[in-house]
Amino acid sequence: MNDNEFAYDRVPYPSYTFPQTRPDSLAVLAAINGMNPARPDKCRVLELGCGDGANLLSFAYILPDSEFVGVDLSAVHIADGKASAEQLGLSNVLLIHEDVMNFSRERFGEFDYIIAHGLYSWVPEFVRVKVLQIYAECLAPQGVGYISYNTYPGCRLREMAWGMLRFHTRAIEDPMQKVEAGTAFVKSLSEVVDPNSLYQAVLKTELAHFGERTPENIFHDDFADLNQPFYFHQFVKQIEPHGLQFLSEVGAFWTENSRLPADVEKKLDEFGDNLIRREQYEDFLTNRRFRSSLICRGNVRLNRKPEPSILREFYIASQVHPQSAAPRIADSTMETFVAAEGGTIQSDHPLTKAALVNLEQIWTRCIPFKELMDNAARLTGETVSSAEIGKASANLLGFVRSGHVYLHRYQPKFATIPGEFPKSSEFARWQIQRKSEIVTSLSGMGFKPDSDFMRLVMSLLDGTRDRAALIAEIKSRTEVQSAGKTKYEAELPRMVDTELREMAKLGLLML
Repeated sequence: MNDNEFAYDRVPYPSYTFPQTRPDSLAVLAAINGMNPARPDKCRVLELGCGDGANLLSFAYILPDSEFVGVDLSAVHIADGKASAEQLGLSNVLLIHEDVMNFSRERFGEFDYIIAHGLYSWVPEFVRVKVLQIYAECLAPQGVGYISYNTYPGCRLREMAWGMLRFHTRAIEDPMQKVEAGTAFVKSLSEVVDPNSLYQAVLKTELAHFGERTPENIFHDDFADLNQPFYFHQFVKQIEPHGLQFLSEVGAFWTENSRLPADVEKKLDEFGDNLIRREQYEDFLTNRRFRSSLICRGNVRLNRKPEPSILREFYIASQVHPQSAAPRIADSTMETFVAAEGGTIQSDHPLTKAALVNLEQIWTRCIPFKELMDNAARLTGETVSSAEIGKASANLLGFVRSGHVYLHRYQPKFATIPGEFPKSSEFARWQIQRKSEIVTSLSGMGFKPDSDFMRLVMSLLDGTRDRAALIAEIKSRTEVQSAGKTKYEAELPRMVDTELREMAKLGLLML
């Protein structure tokens, strides 16, 4: 590769959206910790190292009254992003081919949310300092910053693999050949080393991570000359001189996978209440290899122990469903609720049980806390007291912490029932056109379509076809062997209705 050629122009980074960076997610974590962040549907967002802008484009499409600015050093990425924005008709996003070293508040103003995903560990030290200066200068007083980075101790093992990959492929110029040769080398090593050794276990772990990512991703992340992990406490010391403080880890509320086993939580309790110390020991206990940390201005007063009443400030959602086919919600019978990803929660509190049942009935919608309590009271058939609402609030806040109940700071709008001329999100159709593995819903969450048929149906929902026209178009685009054609065409109406209901449930259909 030419030394003067920017690696991301030669090999564009894969086009991704990152739901954990969406303004709503950042606003929830800020508000739950005592901040007063800007409304997600009326805010300014900056992304440093935005790539082709796909992440910002997903926000701009869903949040038309907010403004989005993306900066990237790759001319190829920015050109692609601008073309996509024009194709989608988005006027609230600005993508700039710019070196972050030239970025200033004077030119671009203040932002409610600033994102740097996959940048901080992969730039020189002087650029990291500039990135933190941008946060310090451009964050609004109640603004929230997102920074992801590689971390120790988990990356100690990754560094071993990185060194072997680079050495083995040092004479190979072509990036994709380099990735292929490097991963094949690690695989061959794993097959010949002592099968009972820790070394083989480490190699197999790295191979498993390779299998979850694209070759382009591996090239930029694992073969990069610049790739600096940090201990969490080092990151905190880097941000403090810039007048910034650690707010929260994204996974603390956003992802189901963040929940720790009880024995790990118990061990963490031994290290006291100091948040930074506790977070660092959590990394030691879990061998964490990557962090997505939120920061804010150092003069912001945080409240890390919110009262249950804080739920009144949020919209609530959940997809847990009762294990029993006929749950008893009006009395103190203990009922078990099952999460879509596995795992269970339990409650014997009538109003809490009724709230969970109601949320499952309306999933993927979110509703204001008061509306949820009113609905739950009707399901129990009782007039509930403020004390009962307080108990339900405490229970639901606990389920938020465990990842079973989700909070929002605004109410995404989408059709919950397919209309006569159903129309899917234009952004989702754009993603399917680009053969994206993950599709983004109108609530900002990503999901993987479970079949090519679902992708086909979604791609045809431009609002011009009723059921008959949609079925006719699917027939014209589908090749079926003659022996099964009659049965397939007879089943098509049912198949289409099933997919439309599922898309509505996922928040993919426009109002």
